[in-house]
Amino acid sequence: MAQRYLVPAVKRAFEIIEFLAKQDSRMGISDIRSTLGLPLSSTANIVYTLTDLGYLERDESDSSYRLSVKLLGIARQAQDKLDLVAQCHGLLEDAVRESKLTGHIAVLRDAESMYIDRVPSNSLVQVNTYVGQRWPAHTSAVGKAILAFLPETRLERLLKQMPLTKRTPYTITSRSALVKQLRTFRRLGYSWETNEGEVGLGCVAAPIFGAGQEVLAAMSLTGTTHQISSAKLPSLGNLVRKYTQQMSRRLGTES
Repeated sequence: MAQRYLVPAVKRAFEIIEFLAKQDSRMGISDIRSTLGLPLSSTANIVYTLTDLGYLERDESDSSYRLSVKLLGIARQAQDKLDLVAQCHGLLEDAVRESKLTGHIAVLRDAESMYIDRVPSNSLVQVNTYVGQRWPAHTSAVGKAILAFLPETRLERLLKQMPLTKRTPYTITSRSALVKQLRTFRRLGYSWETNEGEVGLGCVAAPIFGAGQEVLAAMSLTGTTHQISSAKLPSLGNLVRKYTQQMSRRLGTES
């Protein structure tokens, strides 16, 4: 296999991040440059850029640098996702076997839902999705499941900033209609969407909670609109809830 081209500036930026992660104290630009054997000008430019973006912190007293809380927070989020998948993947497999539908676990990222785990069904009909795929939260059952169980103030703030883009003729683009639907989903304990993200597909989802009843993610079952008809929504909703309640217990929720 041919070696991929590595962008020098990106490679150096991560070398600097990895170097600072191993240090017990702040480091100056000259120390970083000499230890890593990098050109002074590019080292300085990369450090300044990482600082302006919030990934490094500068001590004004001696112009030294260390990793920022922002970067540590990103690392923590990544670890949390890995822990969530590790704890819940087996149950997702069980849900897929029982339903014969494709299963996903997703988290909320700004105004989008993002799949962090996926288990395909063994049926002839396959749903073309992948880990890392994002959907506008208002068009996806997983996004709606999370939105429905957010604290009211956070939901209001998010909805004000969320562009309700019309992906299909069936997408809900009215904020009042969406809020009304989310209230219904909160009462029922599960959510759904039909043809809203992609015509011909449907999805049923329920929230996954952690300690303190904080909604962390959602699990969904996805299939064609024939597999997920309106008549099947209640039974599929109860099925998804059964598995998300087990997932929530594994993640530390009290109920």
